Amino acid sequence: MTDLMQIISNGQANVRLEITGEDLHKFSNELITRAVSEVAAALKGAEEDRLLTRDEVKDMCGVCDTTLWLWNKRNYLKAVKVGSKVRYRFSDVRRILGKTDKSSSYGRE
Repeated sequence: MTDLMQIISNGQANVRLEITGEDLHKFSNELITRAVSEVAAALKGAEEDRLLTRDEVKDMCGVCDTTLWLWNKRNYLKAVKVGSKVRYRFSDVRRILGKTDKSSSYGRE
């Protein structure tokens, strides 16, 4: 079987194909697999960009407001201003905690 994705990506217009049911099934599975991986990557990126409140960060890190203020002043954990509110990037908090998977489910219930 000639790779259908290759034919499509080459932009070969006006091509007639005779394909078997098995070929069509393989092609559809390949499309689904590609779509799932793209959505998973997009969701992971969205999770990284999520902003946390001051209280969420205090709970995660086990620190007080003063410590958060000091960390911001020393550029250890930089705060992000959203209007008049203070937020922290989830990826920055995860970095300072040195965690990868445990904190990724935080706040998701």
